[in-house]
Amino acid sequence: MRLLPRHPGTLLLALVLACLVWYASARDRRERISERQLDASLTLVNVPADMVITSEVPRFLSLRVRGPLSQLRALEPAQTGVVLRGVGEGEREFPVETRNVAVPAGVTVLAVSPSAVPLRLERLTQRRVPIKVTLVGTPAEGMMVVTVAAEPAEALLWGPRLQLDALASVATEPVSVDGADGIITALVGLRSPNPLMRVIEPLSIRVTVQITAGRTQSRGGRRR
Repeated sequence: MRLLPRHPGTLLLALVLACLVWYASARDRRERISERQLDASLTLVNVPADMVITSEVPRFLSLRVRGPLSQLRALEPAQTGVVLRGVGEGEREFPVETRNVAVPAGVTVLAVSPSAVPLRLERLTQRRVPIKVTLVGTPAEGMMVVTVAAEPAEALLWGPRLQLDALASVATEPVSVDGADGIITALVGLRSPNPLMRVIEPLSIRVTVQITAGRTQSRGGRRR
């Protein structure tokens, strides 16, 4: 009968590895278990390509975690994260559960605050809106602005549906009439109403301002 192993080196290596695993496991069991509070970033996934979040998104959520003291001390906010999954258009509260939180192995999430995040998603669409010319300055003494014309008179904008529906007009870059006493023509661009909206066309418009002599009403300091 053969009493010695056929591959003693392999057996010895297996015994060493087993001892190391046992030692690491025993050390973890002996290590003090602690709790810690830290911030985690929020990520919303599966948002449809034709939608956008229009409400404020909290930068961080507060986590209460539990685990070995040495591991919690080394834990950085970048190693954690809260993942929520997007849905259709509208506004609702997304519940935040511990299963939505990503943490390193060995760390347990005890609680997340807040427990729900209100978010609003809007469908991206296009709409034509009137162009409003922005004038700055005061014409020459005794002169007044009679007419202001923009060519073209409308612009095509792209952005969240509800915000576009509520938009009355889109403003131009300022056109100065300071000290003017005749007709002013200028080629100016349009100002996007907010960062979530984009002007598709036109990239610039022609503005014509007609200034003629007019009487001044001293009462109240108004011109007519």
